This record gives sequence, C-alpha cells and structure tokens, in this order.
Amino acid sequence: MKTEFDIQLHTIDMYRFNLYHTYTTASGYLAILIAVIALAAAVRKWGEVSLSNSVMYVMVGIILLIYTPLTLYLRSKQQVQGSPVLKNILHYTIDDAGITTSQGEMSSTLVWEQVYRIVATRHNILICINPRNAFIIPKDQAAQQYETIRTIAQKHLEKYRLKMK
Repeated sequence: MKTEFDIQLHTIDMYRFNLYHTYTTASGYLAILIAVIALAAAVRKWGEVSLSNSVMYVMVGIILLIYTPLTLYLRSKQQVQGSPVLKNILHYTIDDAGITTSQGEMSSTLVWEQVYRIVATRHNILICINPRNAFIIPKDQAAQQYETIRTIAQKHLEKYRLKMK
C-alpha cells in the first residue's frame, strides 16, 4: 500500500502545531492553570488588596493567555517565511518503507522505526520525529489520503504510538 501527495505549509498550520505542542505538555497545562488562578484572584480580591497587586494578577493572566499565543503566531510566521523548505511545496510518499519527503532533487526517508508517534489533531496530521519536531501535514490538503495514511501507520506502529481516529 502506498500514497503520495503534495502539501504547501502555511503560517496557520505551523501555528496550530506550535499551539498543540505548547499546550499539550505539563508546562502548558500549568500555564493555563496559573493564568486562571491569577485572573480569579484578581476578581475575588479586587478592592481587598492594593490596586497594584490586582493589576499584577490581571497582567499575569493576560500574559499567559494572550501574549503566549500571539508570540507563537509571530514565531510560526517567521519560521514559514524564513525557511526555503517550508515556503515551497513538499511531496510526501508514505508506504511500507517509511515516510519520504522530497522537494526538487532532495529527498529524505524516515523509516517506521524512527517515527516517534503520529497524532491527528483537528486540523493536522503530525508525524513526530521526536517529542519536539514533527512533519506537519494539513488535513485539508491530504483529506483523501487520510484513511490510507492511517491504515499504513497501523501496520507499522504500536497502538500507543498512533493517535488517529
């Protein structure tokens, strides 16, 4: 079994990956928890503590809930625009040998034993090489190949390394 397709990575695809990566880790959950606690403390203690303390609680909440996603978006835009590889169309071939990406005359194959895991999010298929890096395949660009990708991956990955429905 084999499937081939081309993808063009956009800023929004990279942004969604960065959001997923940031907010599905322990530090991401902790940041959300701290932001919620800080905002709740600001509301609950408003008028009981000094104005500067209340403003500080609000600022911590805003930084963690708004500033972080904003900087992730700007970093994603910079990554896509700054990389000649990400700016151009990538060709994927997924088969029993592994996952081959090619662009022009350059080509690289990731054998199944090197795949850390594959995760399907709402908008992307993430082929993780390690806990921090992944090939990002936008679902809307590979919608017709989704079932084939899942079937091939099921043959080669243990259940705990595959999260595709």
